Amino acid sequence: MIHTNDMKKYFILLALISLSSSLLSQQLEGNYKEKSDSLSFSRGKVSFSLSGFGALVTRIIGEGSYELVGDYLLIDTHEYPGEKSAVQILDGVSRDSVTVKVLGPNNYPLQGALLEYMSESGKVIRSDISNELGESQLPRDRKIRKIRVSNLGYDEIRFDVTEGNDFRVTLAKDNVIENQTVALKISREDEETLSILLLTDNFDPGKEKMKALEKLYEKARKSNLLAKRLKKEYIPTYHYQGR
Repeated sequence: MIHTNDMKKYFILLALISLSSSLLSQQLEGNYKEKSDSLSFSRGKVSFSLSGFGALVTRIIGEGSYELVGDYLLIDTHEYPGEKSAVQILDGVSRDSVTVKVLGPNNYPLQGALLEYMSESGKVIRSDISNELGESQLPRDRKIRKIRVSNLGYDEIRFDVTEGNDFRVTLAKDNVIENQTVALKISREDEETLSILLLTDNFDPGKEKMKALEKLYEKARKSNLLAKRLKKEYIPTYHYQGR
């Protein structure tokens, strides 16, 4: 026999689940922020700046269209219009070696950047670390067709090697996500608060999207990753009162 109190608790639980589902089914709008983390929604588009989810020690930034799949937010990123890493092709100083100079955002030499010299297929042939002048110099090798430059806290870049050229690379801060799908677990705690958990910045759903998302969430849960709570920001509206 079901007691009255148990029935009340059951209906309250159903109401809360229904409320949560209805809130997430609405199109998200506005800016949600907590310290330096943010999600900004506008007319089916979203821009993001997120960091600090467990093993994620760098910040990811990007923008694109989004869709809600149950309790998951998928962001299909496009080309980022803001600052990102860039490469400048220079005339080669030596016929026998290639020099790559790595600079930070303020055009200062960046020591300790990782340079990976790769084949056409992406296999790493050689690796090097930029010196105190921000430079890496290696003998020219026809097998080396691409170079990837990365450093913790900076936007990684990959570019093609062209015969007879040196390269100047400027690394931008943060990790810019482009042409990838970012997957987050998301829920509304109330009208002004979003709880989010980053699952991956390069989601490949395979044949079953929901199953792939649930698998990622289970992995994040077992890793004890903590969700972030972002509060909606309201821009004050000022009304002029004439005499």
